[in-house]
Amino acid sequence: MAVTENNHKIAVLIDYDNFNNEEFLKVLFEELNEYGDIIIKEAYFSDLDSTITNKSKATKHKFIEKLQTLGINPKLQIPYTKGKNAADIRIAIEAMDLLNKDYITCFCLASSDSDLTPLATKLKNENKFVIGAGIESTPKPFKVECNYFINIDTRIKDTKEQADKVVKETQKQTSKKDDRIEKLVKVVNSIINENRDENGEVQFSLAIALLKKRQTDFSPKNYGFRNNSALPFFHAMLNNYYKIDKRGGVDFISIKKNDKPKD
Repeated sequence: MAVTENNHKIAVLIDYDNFNNEEFLKVLFEELNEYGDIIIKEAYFSDLDSTITNKSKATKHKFIEKLQTLGINPKLQIPYTKGKNAADIRIAIEAMDLLNKDYITCFCLASSDSDLTPLATKLKNENKFVIGAGIESTPKPFKVECNYFINIDTRIKDTKEQADKVVKETQKQTSKKDDRIEKLVKVVNSIINENRDENGEVQFSLAIALLKKRQTDFSPKNYGFRNNSALPFFHAMLNNYYKIDKRGGVDFISIKKNDKPKD
């Protein structure tokens, strides 16, 4: 069976030295469930005492309990040289071993620094789908090398805001032209203008595929939408900017003439 974006077998490799917030991990696994089945969860850390600021037995027990609750297999990598990120090196080695397992079609690299950028490139070259995960300020080179990148802190922030403001605030956000929406519209406009037919239209699926290539961290959830489905997102939150028509079972998108923002 061909692998699509929704039926992957996923190996999650976590740089626990800088990605160890329990809320981050829970959100990450929830998001990955939309892409397929998580079959491997491994967290790599180079120093248990630096990972856990309070070194009491009770705190270390909570650390172990947290990993067990989340189904994560912890792996300690002792650093042999000061200043080297031993966890990153171990992740790269383990990923190369996992490449031999053909049933793994997707790797998730959870890290908020750019050290895993070469690994993301290598995995993509081996025809693996690569999902990155980190905070929004994660260096751009790592984000760009992933097929898809999850801004974990943005997800949590938007989800909490959405819960606080409920349905009424959601309706306000639909018409609100905040900075992120404006930036997204400029990118989508550029894609449509470069690929439109004589009617000024582009197949919606093509427009979204090109958008994900240009903006690898694109997700409707980044804009407060309830899920990752692009078509409902465009209908609900970008209706002022775009017209979407269905013909012969195919959706086409075009820029609304009256509401076209400046490029």
